[in-house]
Amino acid sequence: MKFIIASIIMSCWVGVLFCSEYIVIVNNDNSMTSVSKADLKRVYTGKMDNIKGNNVNPVNISLNDPAAASFLDEIVGMGVADYKSFWLAEQIRGGSSAPSVTKSAEDMLSHIKSNTNAIGYIPKNSNPDGVKVLTVN
Repeated sequence: MKFIIASIIMSCWVGVLFCSEYIVIVNNDNSMTSVSKADLKRVYTGKMDNIKGNNVNPVNISLNDPAAASFLDEIVGMGVADYKSFWLAEQIRGGSSAPSVTKSAEDMLSHIKSNTNAIGYIPKNSNPDGVKVLTVN
C-alpha cells in the first residue's frame, strides 16, 4: 500500500515538473495540425523556415513570460539567457535573424490571425479563439 501511494505522489510530482506552460498556434488557414519538437527547434533556431511544405515565420511571446521560458527549455533546449546569447552570436556571425517578439498573448493572437505563415505559442491558460492549436509530438 505504501508503494502505491508513493508511486501516485511521484507521478503527480513528475507531471507538474514537466507540464508544458504553452500551446503552439498557427493561423486558421495554415494546413498543419501537428508539428514535431525537432521541427520547432529548427524553426526557432533559424535552421529551417518550412514545415511539411508550409513556410513558417516563428514568433516568440515576451521572453519574460513563463510560457516563453517553458517553450524555450522544452523545445529549444535553452534557457532564456542562453537563447538570447545564441541569437546575439548569430547576428554577429551574419546568420539568420531572431524570431520577432510580441508583448503579450493578445498581441501574439492578433499577429497569428493576421499572418498566414506565422507560428507562435501562448500561455496554456489563454483562450486561443480564432487560431489553430497544433499538437506537438
